[in-house]
Amino acid sequence: MKFFKELFFNFHSYRFRKSKKKNIYLDFSEKQINDIYKTVSFQKKIILATQVGRGGGKWLVDIINHCRNVSAFGERNRTEEAIFRYNCSHNKIVNLNKILYLIKTEALTDWKNNNTSYISSPYFSHGIKILEENLKPDKFVIIVRDFYSLFYSLRNKNWYKENFSLDTSAYNKKIPDLFLNNPNHFYGRYINFGTDNKKFLVSSNQIKIAIFMNHTIQKIFEEITNIDKRKIAIFNLNEADQNYEYCKNFLHKLDIQLDFGKKDFLNLKKRTASSIENKKTTIDSENLIEIEKIKDSYEYYLNKIKNFS
Repeated sequence: MKFFKELFFNFHSYRFRKSKKKNIYLDFSEKQINDIYKTVSFQKKIILATQVGRGGGKWLVDIINHCRNVSAFGERNRTEEAIFRYNCSHNKIVNLNKILYLIKTEALTDWKNNNTSYISSPYFSHGIKILEENLKPDKFVIIVRDFYSLFYSLRNKNWYKENFSLDTSAYNKKIPDLFLNNPNHFYGRYINFGTDNKKFLVSSNQIKIAIFMNHTIQKIFEEITNIDKRKIAIFNLNEADQNYEYCKNFLHKLDIQLDFGKKDFLNLKKRTASSIENKKTTIDSENLIEIEKIKDSYEYYLNKIKNFS
């Protein structure tokens, strides 16, 4: 049964991934892109989105992509976006022009045939203020999910399963050999955790996941407090999941019309979400007390973020 579920999901997931449009501006110089973006952006809309992770971001992208006059996709330049998160976590503004160039080229590609570009990435989490200042998005979507659903999903995706120990307080200019095939797994996960770096170093993978979640949602909250509240839109997966009216009302806040029926809407989830990835997992008894403490902190910032809606 598991084999057929995975086969079914992989088939529909492949169709979703194929919906990504090719970036047609990568041969343009940085100056050309900046000049074109400055001119065109006044006539078009750009919406950026981020999250802690595993919060339904791909599903939301797929919904939006089925609406008229908007082009949407997530993690378009995964490695560069992960490096951006890593650098921001260390307060190092390194190669900023590169990530801005890539986002602008993606937006310009979207604008070629549509009025609105929706660009989503969990790796934007630590650089929301920087992106807002440099790209002036019309909206910034923050996708949230309850603690344990997110925790189980990250565990099922094997976060921190590798036998690897690293002082995350140190800024690494060179990627460890273990991650050469998946650089985003290093840059996106082994970020600077501030006061929790020492705890992270000696913790089990379960507690590491909880630390990552809490640190990232705290950072998202801190970042959005520096942005005009009217620009922030909160997408709560726990309320939105297969909820046609919720999603219709949410998209209305983005000036996007959910203009297809409920039946088609309900069929979209199979393209981006697998029940296997979201199954409940066991938590080792020796980790439970610490994870519950971290959960309390996570929920504090989660509720703060929800107040922005």
